[in-house]
Amino acid sequence: MLNSTIIRIIHMKKQKGLGKLKKYVFLYILLLPSILLTLFFSYFPMPGLLVSFMDYDVFKGFNSPWIGLDNIKELFTMPMFLKATFNTLYISALNLAIAFPAPILFAILLNEIRGDLFKRFVQTVSYLPHFLSWIAVIGMAHSIYSTYGIVNDLRVSIGGEGTERIMFLADQALFVPNLIILNLWKTVGWNSVIYLAAIAGIDSALYEAASIDGAGKLKQCLCVTIPCIMPTAVILFILNIGNIFKDNFDLIYGLQNPFIDFETISTIVYKQGIAAGNYSMATAIGFVQGLIGFILVVLVNYFSKKVNDIALW
Repeated sequence: MLNSTIIRIIHMKKQKGLGKLKKYVFLYILLLPSILLTLFFSYFPMPGLLVSFMDYDVFKGFNSPWIGLDNIKELFTMPMFLKATFNTLYISALNLAIAFPAPILFAILLNEIRGDLFKRFVQTVSYLPHFLSWIAVIGMAHSIYSTYGIVNDLRVSIGGEGTERIMFLADQALFVPNLIILNLWKTVGWNSVIYLAAIAGIDSALYEAASIDGAGKLKQCLCVTIPCIMPTAVILFILNIGNIFKDNFDLIYGLQNPFIDFETISTIVYKQGIAAGNYSMATAIGFVQGLIGFILVVLVNYFSKKVNDIALW
């Protein structure tokens, strides 16, 4: 009797599970490309991390001799790697301080626009840079900042013919500001989409209650909008912390030139792994980079859950 009851329960659960599968089959189909991309580009390449523990030879492949942690130990004695790590952290810290809150502020301001036509226009204009490749953005930057580009022509028209033309992309002091400005221009509009969706989900009754209590637009933003979108912001902040040891390789490498001395972890990986053929060292750098990012995500997620009960898991 007991066995037949257990079998009946299992059968009911299976039927329930199949019912849910049939109900959401189209959503699963939409999700399938993302799952496949994640598998092919994030999980299937993982056995390649073994290269970081080998004296890798392309002709021997995975039959290359094992050297344990020697590559990883050597990393922390390389002045080039230590400098690149500092530069990467510097860029990431600036992006967290400037590029992370910018989409939140933009979404809040965009939400306050009442004219539908103008609002759609602003949204379209702000989203368009996202669909440009970084190489296209770099090409535009070279055209705008060149010696005879728009910026220098404007300076000359204001200051007169005697005004000296500046090589903006060859100035070491302007390299990091250029990175931040171009990154903001390309990403801020698209990154605001998720915050706009979170704002759209806020119950309008909350704004009405705040208005009855005498709260103006600024007070409503501080007391209603920001607290309601805070869980979304915290989750995205945790994910961004995991990328603190990563950088925008396309943009940084594309803006490098003989006048610029600014290496990051990703440019070192490229130059060590592909240009110099030192695949073991490049893989070791990538392995350490990913491991530190994973540890940071776990720690920040843990503290976030303890402090405000918002976490990834």
